[in-house]
Amino acid sequence: MTLRRLAHTSLIATALVVGAASMPMPAAAASVPAPAVMPSSVHSVAPSERGNDALVGLAASGIDAWSAYRMSGDGPALQRYRLVRDTLARAAARRLGVTPARMVSAWRHADVAHQLVILTAFTQLGTPYHAYQRRPGHGFDCSGFTSWVWGRTGIALNRSSSSQIRAAASRTPDTAQPGDLVYYPGHVMLYLGVDRTIIHSPQTGRSVSLDVVSSHHTRSVRFGNPLG
Repeated sequence: MTLRRLAHTSLIATALVVGAASMPMPAAAASVPAPAVMPSSVHSVAPSERGNDALVGLAASGIDAWSAYRMSGDGPALQRYRLVRDTLARAAARRLGVTPARMVSAWRHADVAHQLVILTAFTQLGTPYHAYQRRPGHGFDCSGFTSWVWGRTGIALNRSSSSQIRAAASRTPDTAQPGDLVYYPGHVMLYLGVDRTIIHSPQTGRSVSLDVVSSHHTRSVRFGNPLG
């Protein structure tokens, strides 16, 4: 990435975070209750291991806010995490042509482990596709991407796409959470929680990106929750 591109990306991400921090918190969040589902682990993603999309910095800041909350129980850190999560959901929805309120609602209703899977996945937006690789910020194939993302929250997935979906608990589009696996023969992705929206590492010549599963695959698509 050129220095000009890096500076431009950093400025956009910083602006989004500042905007999120200025948003009013709903009254229900004032007491900052502890989330019911706690992932076993979560780690910051180093700048050298991130993609080059404008949303990457925002996603990384959300993970850092969650880490700060887990370490100290700091209420403001949890508030920052929630604001970043919602801001990122709105940005993703706008890119995909989805009503932002629907995406925000889907992410809020997911358990925290799934929310962190989504934020971790977003740190790789713009990372090039490379067959047989799972190197954050450098290259992924489809199953390398999903296994790396889930691995960051402490859940080990099998390496092949078909093995991943077989090992996951079956879900339907109505019961799947954002972050669950979406699979059709030969390809595995992560669900974004609304309609057929996904994030994935698609194919040679492309990068990790937000997308919509083609209606051509509707009959063969399967959903699965790695947490069981």
